[in-house]
Amino acid sequence: MLVGMRKLKLLIIVALVGTVAFAASDRPPAVPERLQHQANGVAEWLDGGVEKSQFSTGADLFNREWAYGTAQMAALGFGQLAAQDEANRALHLARMETAIEAMLSPEGRAFHAGLWDSDPLEGTRGHAAWLGYTNLALSLHRSLVPESRYAALNDRISDTIAERVLAEPSGVFETYPDQRFPVDTAAGIASVMLHDRVTGRQHHAAISHWRKAYDVQQRAADNHLLYQMTRADGRPRVAERGSGTFLAAWFLSFGDRSLACDLYTTGRDTLGDSLGPVAGMREYAPGVDGRADIDSGPIVMGLGLSSTGFALGAAHACGDLETVASLTRTVEWFGAARDDGEVLHWQAGEVFGGAPIADAIMFAMMSTPGRYGGG
Repeated sequence: MLVGMRKLKLLIIVALVGTVAFAASDRPPAVPERLQHQANGVAEWLDGGVEKSQFSTGADLFNREWAYGTAQMAALGFGQLAAQDEANRALHLARMETAIEAMLSPEGRAFHAGLWDSDPLEGTRGHAAWLGYTNLALSLHRSLVPESRYAALNDRISDTIAERVLAEPSGVFETYPDQRFPVDTAAGIASVMLHDRVTGRQHHAAISHWRKAYDVQQRAADNHLLYQMTRADGRPRVAERGSGTFLAAWFLSFGDRSLACDLYTTGRDTLGDSLGPVAGMREYAPGVDGRADIDSGPIVMGLGLSSTGFALGAAHACGDLETVASLTRTVEWFGAARDDGEVLHWQAGEVFGGAPIADAIMFAMMSTPGRYGGG
């Protein structure tokens, strides 16, 4: 997956703090006031221009990546709000387009271009993360605006993703040279599924090829969690993990809700655990004593911060309100939101040197509805 995005997972649970839990028996209103404050906070970053200088990862590549990631998560979050909040749809779409323009800018493409020595829009192989993450935002925009000004680019990138998926025996094409992350291709295939549903165009061959490889070469045979990283021949390079499994489930929910919720439920049933009143998701399968790393974020007695954070977004997408409530109650223990009544920012992001991306990720997760129009 995106190298810097692995680091961002560390922010997810901490950034979730202060969220108001919804009762398991009640669906929240389309846009709770708190969520609107989050939207305003993310818009504040976009309006000011998100630049690599706002991040302190210690590496220029990661600083650029975090700037891109802020725009990508913001675009999905605003698109989700536009689908739910008809009264403010025009505002949400305008903000979504601001985020998309940032993703498509030379600065937004720079981090991927450097490692491949080619622009992601011009390269002839790889670029799974940039293509998939970007196209997911374009497909979502097109689902909201049929005459989207990004229609031609959405068609072009969808065709490219389909071609590169078909070229790989495992259905997973490279994010970076010789680095294949199933979660990144999951974002891409979800974007193609959504594109096809909206436009009526079909990429049957690529989707069918990916589906066959998905169960056989991308998921562990015993517990069906998603491999974190695979080789060209489909053998695992990094074993299955909660962080990749739940992020992929969230991405897939944009394209095929049934497929996404099967993966989410598998992850929840295998990795769900608790420490007294604190509910969460394990990073590693029961019986596996894995270490904490950049993908997992901190692990406390088996519970992974990244795994738990992305599971919350996937739980929203799958309408699992009981898990939404239990995971939200857990993250409230860390409470560090700053809400002035109009704008909300997550203070934890400031501590970790990534305030814009922390706000954007949590906005995307918390604005996730039970998926509309999914497969």
